[in-house]
Amino acid sequence: MDKVKLVVFDLDGTLVDTMGSFANHAATLMERHYGLLHETGYSQYIKTSGLPFRQQLEVLFPRNHKNAYVAHQFEEWKVENLDDASFRPEVEDIFDGLRDLGLLIAISSNNLQQNVDHVSQQFPSQIDTVLGFRDDKFHKGEPHFQWLETHHNVDRSEMIFVGDSLNDCRIAMDCEVPFLAFPTTFSIEQFLGVDPNVDHVDPITGIVAWIEESQDQIRTTELPMVDSSFSPWIGRNTSA
Repeated sequence: MDKVKLVVFDLDGTLVDTMGSFANHAATLMERHYGLLHETGYSQYIKTSGLPFRQQLEVLFPRNHKNAYVAHQFEEWKVENLDDASFRPEVEDIFDGLRDLGLLIAISSNNLQQNVDHVSQQFPSQIDTVLGFRDDKFHKGEPHFQWLETHHNVDRSEMIFVGDSLNDCRIAMDCEVPFLAFPTTFSIEQFLGVDPNVDHVDPITGIVAWIEESQDQIRTTELPMVDSSFSPWIGRNTSA
């Protein structure tokens, strides 16, 4: 990883503690429309989190004719409950700390673009870029990272992607973006099962110190090598 210039955050489950309510409502819909036990639907939603809900349904119920309708019901419910979604209380201090380091801040989410825009209005001056799901050609992953590279003139090696789901970790690996796990939805052991070299922060407030430490390590490795064969005493007349 090069020196970090841009920190890319997942939204739901990472900056906003919405995973429990999302999983509960998704499970209710799956029980109602597919006959799945509520507890099974809850766990399956968590397991496939990080994908747009329509894609989650396609994973769980491939080519089912109900998927589009159920996904629409879920997205409507999220819009109706947007005002209940708020950033974790520690996020403001995290953003301030990253700003003090001179870093750019972006959000990359598979929640609908208008939903991500609405929630992100809580920090309009601190978030540089807000990217949500627009269509099948613009979503979290390759399309978002390409956009960030182009518009911020930042290489992927200069980004760090922070997320709470195993799919976030897989996306980062597929897109060759350094990843930092926030193990709330999944344990660090589960993340290590996806990427044995994954690093993590817990609590999320540790991200500022983690980046500072990584930058210090980079600066140390960039220092010029000292020629150990050189001695300041060679050639001096020490006989006097």
